[in-house]
Amino acid sequence: MIFLHETHEVVAGEMHAFEDAVRTLWRPLVEERGEARLLWFWEHTHGTGPSYQAVSITAVRDWATWGAMIERAATDRRHRDWQKRAWELRREVTSKMLQPTDWSPLRDVDLSAPPATTETDSPTIYLHDTGWPFPGKLDDYTAALGSVFHPQVQQSRMISVEACWRVAPGTGKHHEVVLLQKVLDWERFAQLLTRGEQGQQRGGWMVEGLKYRDRWESKLLRCARWSPRQ
Repeated sequence: MIFLHETHEVVAGEMHAFEDAVRTLWRPLVEERGEARLLWFWEHTHGTGPSYQAVSITAVRDWATWGAMIERAATDRRHRDWQKRAWELRREVTSKMLQPTDWSPLRDVDLSAPPATTETDSPTIYLHDTGWPFPGKLDDYTAALGSVFHPQVQQSRMISVEACWRVAPGTGKHHEVVLLQKVLDWERFAQLLTRGEQGQQRGGWMVEGLKYRDRWESKLLRCARWSPRQ
């Protein structure tokens, strides 16, 4: 299974309209044949990074399915309607295909299961990390995330690792890894934001990770109320 990761630069003041377009136009198109499934739609929380930015992740059965979807989009009027509406509401979109690491908690999605249709008044916050390992250290980096970082996170119970992906060849930077984490204990996480790493948090992965990379980017993302996964 592969995963379509998209970062949407939305026109100022049009985030609500863009969310509605994704929910009512894009999602039905990709899910109607049971070959793909929109998993998450997030808004980048204000005060933590770029304004009016959204991120979405869609699961796709395989590369052949993705190719067929692209071919249909060239002739399907509904795809043109979606594109027309999308470009009224966003300035740009950056897309890349992701493949799960061997140890990623999320590797497959049951596309035959009924899609989620509920909404929540308490959207979940996620920590979205993008890491750029040193050249030639991609495999070592993803292995260390699974053997060092993931157990450390499980023990803390402050966040949970939901997925770990590497960028598929030809769709983005080669040395790039996306790590998705759900915030479980916001009070403790807020203390981490205000006080920084304390005690044992300064060791473990914060030290081990520097063997494989010294640059990464973290975003705080808030699920849309209707996001299929929270």
